[in-house]
Amino acid sequence: MEISREEEALKAYVKLLTGQGVSQRMLIQREFTIIRLSAFLKDIPCAGTEYRQAVDRFIASIDTAEIPMVLPVVREFFSFWVRDIKAIAAMSQAKVFNGNAPMVTTTQDELFKHWYDLDKTLMSSAEKAVMEAFLSASENKGFDQAAFKERMRMAKCLLVALRQVPHKQSHSYRQMVDRNLPLFNALGTQHVFLSVAREFYYFWRGDMLKPQPLPANNKPQLKTPAMAMAA
Repeated sequence: MEISREEEALKAYVKLLTGQGVSQRMLIQREFTIIRLSAFLKDIPCAGTEYRQAVDRFIASIDTAEIPMVLPVVREFFSFWVRDIKAIAAMSQAKVFNGNAPMVTTTQDELFKHWYDLDKTLMSSAEKAVMEAFLSASENKGFDQAAFKERMRMAKCLLVALRQVPHKQSHSYRQMVDRNLPLFNALGTQHVFLSVAREFYYFWRGDMLKPQPLPANNKPQLKTPAMAMAA
């Protein structure tokens, strides 16, 4: 009997984790997460946008307390689901598959202080350029004034939190997203925050600040959120 894409990906995921010495308890937890996610992946096209939408539906179906635990798992699983061998190898070399849940080293009080201090937090010229680019890209998306202001504040919150990250790569970015997620769980805006985080990634990296190469039709092509972070 032919196995599904989800079953094949889960088998490969568990095999790699086992080979890297992940504990049986962590394996069971991760496998249970993927089994639940797979119900939302069944019969959808194999693409980043569809995976992200499936993850959103899955996240909406679980307790908010679970979100910080399941996010790293669904992010790791994406490369197995789309059979991206190069991405799997890169994550393995970076020791992403260590079997440990992300450690939240910031207290909720500290997160709230960071959030409420944003208005008086000064930004460098480089940070202002990032925020201006994100603002410009967000202006024509139809958000009302309150939603627009909230999204910009979330982006600034991430940008300031990421100041100490030495290398602009996705794993560090995702760790910082996870570290700040308890704040937005408490505020009841975690889904908005995750949406902003996906969109903001390429602005933080600086990709959206560089001149975009022109394709054959001479029209610039900007990276979209679907091209950024799948989950």
